Amino acid sequence: MFGMDARVALIIMAILAGVGGWQMMSRLESQKTDLAEAQATAIREGLAKYYNTVGINRLPESLEELFRESILTDPSLRKDPWGNGWEYYHLAVSVRVEDTPLTMQLAVVFSRGKNAVDDTGGFNSAEEFAAWELQKDDLGVKFTSRDIDLNRLVTYQDQAAQIIDRLENAETVGYLEAQTACNGADKPAWCTGENGKSWQQFNFYPRTDADDTAGVVYYQEQVLQKPNYSSGNLEDMQRLVTDLGLPAVLAQDPWGRVLQLNTNITGRTEPPFTASLCFSNGENCLTKRE
Repeated sequence: MFGMDARVALIIMAILAGVGGWQMMSRLESQKTDLAEAQATAIREGLAKYYNTVGINRLPESLEELFRESILTDPSLRKDPWGNGWEYYHLAVSVRVEDTPLTMQLAVVFSRGKNAVDDTGGFNSAEEFAAWELQKDDLGVKFTSRDIDLNRLVTYQDQAAQIIDRLENAETVGYLEAQTACNGADKPAWCTGENGKSWQQFNFYPRTDADDTAGVVYYQEQVLQKPNYSSGNLEDMQRLVTDLGLPAVLAQDPWGRVLQLNTNITGRTEPPFTASLCFSNGENCLTKRE
């Protein structure tokens, strides 16, 4: 029914149609791959924002929490381009940076790709995270809070330095006040006999309940009649830093830990006294000896 030329033409057209269809499918898959990589990057940025603003010292337990907190608002990010949910694994690891204990957050987010199979899996340690790589057609990204925590560390160090500076200043001011009063013509009685101690033996740091050493005379408490502060109590620590002339927000460090202050960490009953400033339970303490 057809001549040879017509049959050859039909065969060529069929081949060309097949090649064109394959190329179109290839382009579609390539577009999905590019989209998956862009979506994974957007989710990683969402994790960073969550850690910075909501979690502070933790990552969400599931990616859905990013939507509940309005960190992510594009509903298309809930599924990968193949219509499957994202794989999400995360882990908190303890590290020390510049002798400061930190809890660093590690996570991976990835699509199972076209085959919809999790070929990569998660991780259970910092070492496994470092070696983690995508397998087969899986597509995704790693997340670490390292840079965020390093920036927080700089903020913490500046914050602690401000508090220490104000503590030293408060101690100096108290000492000079007492010296002026006790060198005057009308010496107050406390100059020579407050609980058996002269004013030179006073502790001029502000007192917190962290010091329970018997026999210590605090200038703030005994002479100025100011109440003690409760170490580690947010409200009291905010009152302390504002009394020192600093913003109340400095009572918490960038990880949300509350200031703890002991102005007699060595338990002495007379000078020299050592103050200890911490933002955790006995760790990360900075001391200043009189």
